[in-house]
Amino acid sequence: MDISSLLSPQESPRETSSPPPPPLSRPASRKSRGAKAPKPNAQTTISPRSKSSLPPPALASDATFQSHQPTMTSAPLIHLASNMGRTPENIPDSGRLARQGSTPGMDTLADLASMQLHQQTNRAGAGGLRTDIYDKHSPTSSAVLSNVHGMHGPPPGRGSLDRTAIDASSKIAPARAFTTEALTEAELQEVTQLVTYLSANQFAYHSHVQLIDLLHRGFRSYIQLNSFSGADAGLHTYNLLPDLRSARNSMDAQFAAGERLWVDRIEDEALLATTFDESIAVMELCVKAVHEEPGSTKLWSLYAKWTTSLYVAAKSDYAVQEAVQVSRDIQGWSDEDKVVGGEVYSWQQMMDVWASGARATKWRLDESHVLWDPYTELLLLDLAQSPSPDGVVAMKAHFLERLQTPHSTWDTTFQTFSNFISCYENQSYEDIMATANQQCSDIKAMYPAREMFELAVRGAEESNDSAAQRSAFCEYIDWEMAQSRRKHAFTFELVDALYQRAVLNCPADTELWEGYVVFLNEKVVSQSRQDVDLLPVLDRSSRHCPWSGSLWSQYLLAAERQKIPFADIGQVKHKATSTGLLDAGGLEEVLQVYVAWCSILRRRAFQEESTDEELDVAEVGILSAIEDMQRLGETKYGKGYQGDPNYRLERIYIKYLTQSRNWHGVRKCWKRLISSRGDSYEFWLRYYLSEMSAWGKISYSENTANAPSSPRPSEATKVLRTALKREKLDWPEKIIELLQDHCEDHEDAAELQSASVQIWKARKAVKKRREKEALEAYEAAQAQAMHEAHALKPADPAIRFATSKRKRDGNSTGPDSEGTSKKSRGNDEAGIADMEGLQCTLPSEPKRDRENTTVVVQNLPRGTTETRVRQYFRKCGTIKSLKLIVDENSASATATIEFETRSDSLAAQTQDKKDFDGQEIEVQMGSGSTVWATNFPPTADESWIRETFGKFGEVIDVRFPSLQGNTHRRFCYIQFRTADQAKSATELDGETFGSKLKLVARISDPGRRQNRVGALDEGREVHIRNLDWAVTETELEALFSKYGSVEQTRIPRDISGNSKGVAFVVFSTREEANAALDLNNTKFKSRIMIVMLASKTKANRRATTIIQSGARSSTSPSPDIKMANGDQSAGSAPANDDSKPSSTQIQARTISLLNVPDTVNDARIRALAEPYGPLVKVVLRPDHQGAILEFKDVADAGKAALGIDGYQIAPGRLLGVGTVREMFNQRAEKRNDQVGNNAEKKETWTGLQSKMAIRRPDQVGGRRGGLGVKRRGTASAGRAKPPSSNQVAMDSEVNDMSSAREEGGKSNADFKAMISGQKKNP
Repeated sequence: MDISSLLSPQESPRETSSPPPPPLSRPASRKSRGAKAPKPNAQTTISPRSKSSLPPPALASDATFQSHQPTMTSAPLIHLASNMGRTPENIPDSGRLARQGSTPGMDTLADLASMQLHQQTNRAGAGGLRTDIYDKHSPTSSAVLSNVHGMHGPPPGRGSLDRTAIDASSKIAPARAFTTEALTEAELQEVTQLVTYLSANQFAYHSHVQLIDLLHRGFRSYIQLNSFSGADAGLHTYNLLPDLRSARNSMDAQFAAGERLWVDRIEDEALLATTFDESIAVMELCVKAVHEEPGSTKLWSLYAKWTTSLYVAAKSDYAVQEAVQVSRDIQGWSDEDKVVGGEVYSWQQMMDVWASGARATKWRLDESHVLWDPYTELLLLDLAQSPSPDGVVAMKAHFLERLQTPHSTWDTTFQTFSNFISCYENQSYEDIMATANQQCSDIKAMYPAREMFELAVRGAEESNDSAAQRSAFCEYIDWEMAQSRRKHAFTFELVDALYQRAVLNCPADTELWEGYVVFLNEKVVSQSRQDVDLLPVLDRSSRHCPWSGSLWSQYLLAAERQKIPFADIGQVKHKATSTGLLDAGGLEEVLQVYVAWCSILRRRAFQEESTDEELDVAEVGILSAIEDMQRLGETKYGKGYQGDPNYRLERIYIKYLTQSRNWHGVRKCWKRLISSRGDSYEFWLRYYLSEMSAWGKISYSENTANAPSSPRPSEATKVLRTALKREKLDWPEKIIELLQDHCEDHEDAAELQSASVQIWKARKAVKKRREKEALEAYEAAQAQAMHEAHALKPADPAIRFATSKRKRDGNSTGPDSEGTSKKSRGNDEAGIADMEGLQCTLPSEPKRDRENTTVVVQNLPRGTTETRVRQYFRKCGTIKSLKLIVDENSASATATIEFETRSDSLAAQTQDKKDFDGQEIEVQMGSGSTVWATNFPPTADESWIRETFGKFGEVIDVRFPSLQGNTHRRFCYIQFRTADQAKSATELDGETFGSKLKLVARISDPGRRQNRVGALDEGREVHIRNLDWAVTETELEALFSKYGSVEQTRIPRDISGNSKGVAFVVFSTREEANAALDLNNTKFKSRIMIVMLASKTKANRRATTIIQSGARSSTSPSPDIKMANGDQSAGSAPANDDSKPSSTQIQARTISLLNVPDTVNDARIRALAEPYGPLVKVVLRPDHQGAILEFKDVADAGKAALGIDGYQIAPGRLLGVGTVREMFNQRAEKRNDQVGNNAEKKETWTGLQSKMAIRRPDQVGGRRGGLGVKRRGTASAGRAKPPSSNQVAMDSEVNDMSSAREEGGKSNADFKAMISGQKKNP
């Protein structure tokens, strides 16, 4: 084989096939059905008549679950007929690919060279989409069926199917004058147009379907017009019959026909089949159909009934005819055909077909009984004619297996089983039926649980609405996938069968096929299912959706993973790229295939057993792919096409050169990309990392021990310095920072000093650039605001009235109206005031209207970046925030973009259906797609929100408010993909969650915000200070109730249960609260109260939760270091009181959490810490990104420190554990989600190393207590360093947890008395 032969436009993998096997001799005479059957093998379906048991339950023998060797059950009749009189030695190896006399490497190089010409040859040499991999993984019957014809000579030309037409040619016959009385003139004209179009566009899928449907409709009309009934030779007189067969063969060569077209084809050919050869041809079509659509009950039923009809006709078995309701006229058979048919069509072969169909559709909830019920009737018929104990046992097992499989007719099956038991095991009827009912009760309940979804699917199918069918199946699949694995409610086989049903109804839906492939691939990768074979499913998906690059790339990857021969993998790639359908899907689809193919070439080139020839194959293939993609892009977009924004193929080539240690080639490739990708920071970062990798390998892998020290990474330095020279670099600040760090780490003083000069100049230039951009943005915003004001001014009558009034005042005559007198200025000022007053009456816009300024961009390329999206949409207006969401289960990405004004978002909507890097995007307004939710459980996090609201649609984003200003805020915004999904989610409004919390879920609308309501906002709350410490709530309510109806009294208390000297009283009305102010400056018990209306003070910046009030007992106090060493001098310190622990003990059992997001509330912190032990107090400090936890026991605090450290409380946020001081050293989290602002770099906790301080017992001398508190410990042990003011402020959080009245402490009165005594006695 040479390269020129492979460059021929007629190249097609279908031309390579093994020669047909020689004709077989006539089989020996066979025993009749009533004779004793031979002992079946493992592949044969065993009936009770054959004196053996039924096969054990097995997976369906479809394309998903099958071995790599062809099995007999797929075509049992043909299998037996083809192997009569043959030995294993003379059976050809049909699974081996025939190769010609050239090396595989040279063949591959030639194929890669021919790959570049597929655009110019107009895909003339493209074969069908079925590959040899499919033929090897799916049992075929074309070669086997030919042996049946070999038994009695070649088939007659008229009426038989041309079984070589599909492989010989895939083109539609040229247009001619079509005439038939079965079609109207308009329909005949449409046939002519379709044939003409398909002659030039053979890959037009829908045109193929339309042509076949028209010709098929004409054939059925011809039958009605001529009153044909059943098979009749006169049907061959239909003028367009050759065209119908040619159209079907042509489509089969390019696409998968699908269930409906296969059913029509088989039924038509069954009507045309009058001879033995034509009957065999119909059998071949049935076998091929069930191989392409293994989950179709309709196709399996046609196959089984056709086999049964031939058996009934050949054997004249009227009992079977009555059981299955089939009939077949064999008057057109010759005497020799009748003899051969009587020998070939046996009972066992017929039963094998029924058994295969029943197994293949076993898990079809809706229609599995279509195959199982007739099969069971035949088994019961056989058992009734040849009863035996073994047969009864086998039949009983057959019923029990069925009863343990969910299906829609479970009650009918149970009734049939009841009849069977009453007939054959009546003496044990009650025990058997009771046991079966008990064991299968859970299975029986499975269909009723899914009946709602089944009805929805059935209704969608009856409506012939493809969109409704897809929606019904998607909802059904999502529900089935959400079933609990832990409770064994999830069944893999049910989901697999459901996906098969979905792709049968929507065969050209790429997303459904991708979901099916991902579902199976997950099982393959996790190795939870060893019997899953992806290749047949991927082959079917690529034939149904040949325009999907994602499916083809998965096909290539699965073939490589299963170690398929490289020549066959190359054939898959050739099928994908040679049809031109990928080009119609967009460049991204073509690119995905090339990326997968080039990755395979690179990996294969560097395997352990690889040769130099495979290295050459990889290099030629990758370079050819790059050139081909560039040519395709220029053809579609012109010479200005810049290539793939992510330069994926070039990166594969760079990786290849790197593994080849061709450093010069690596640099050359990077430099070629500068012209098109040089303005991207990510490009230069990759370039830099590549140079650093090369430097590392050269310096540390190739240098000998006696070689000089490692050279400097000068090439990497050049990369960064070259990047800084780009004036339009999108993120120069990052390159500046990287160059600074790089030179400090790797370069010498001279280079560092030179780089410092460039860095200084670059920073100055960047500063000017950012100032200019900010000024332009400001001017644009001002112009937009003035434009909006100008548009609003003439439309508002209030503003027009104010303007006309000012104008009349300004034009008034009089002595004071001349010049710029004070009166005129006063009038102007008054007019302005009037204007402002009128403007204030207008509805004010919210500060940030996300809901009306946000757009949702869908179908973005999966590999796109936020930078690329921002660059694309910045022409529409100022972008305030952007979030890119990439779903792992989807081939595309979604972005939410918030603009500064609504007009900007409307401008962005004009990009809908526009091209984005070779892919058509969808841009929709985000209005109405956001739900505002509140009053959910305090411990609810983002996962809870997504799980609760996710059943109504796809949740794109969840936003919680910052708690820095107010720790009591508890609401969130849920962004859905569409407004309809958000509207559905409002059904949760009023639902009860947790401890009787009624959830509030409404469509977010900033324009409908209402004024706050409540006692504080309505002026009904009274604040009391300087309250006596012993006053109780009851006493306080009795005191204030004389001024009105008291709704609530509250006295805040510390952790010891003591009053803090303040209180709050809520009245029913504002007037009652104002009347209660009369108690101000009045004495109540021992103190003079200060009573005032409660006012809004600064929002609470921390939340303190007391869990065990007055229960601070040190169950495991920290030991003193002196006591541990046996030094009794430490006993001078006061003994710890269990009821009043010291601050040291409290500090020992207190930990601080670091890097706590400011959206996490104290309830979540408490729920996180409580599993480690009882808590005393939780203090949330969002202003320092932390929280303080006091445990009841020191050991619990230690366990919590180890367990919580490194815990991911939010995506990308790992908690740290440290001291209170470390927490206070943290700054508040700075939120800046606006695009383009250089927010200060925030230190995030990595969780790699705990900052938990080492706990030590009290040191001698102790630390100084608070004001008026004695120092603990002895002074002779050494001088203790006094704490700083910052330390006192930080430790006050811990000291506040201890009692304010420790034993031996001094009060403020004692301190005043001491000071006054000193003044009197100096």
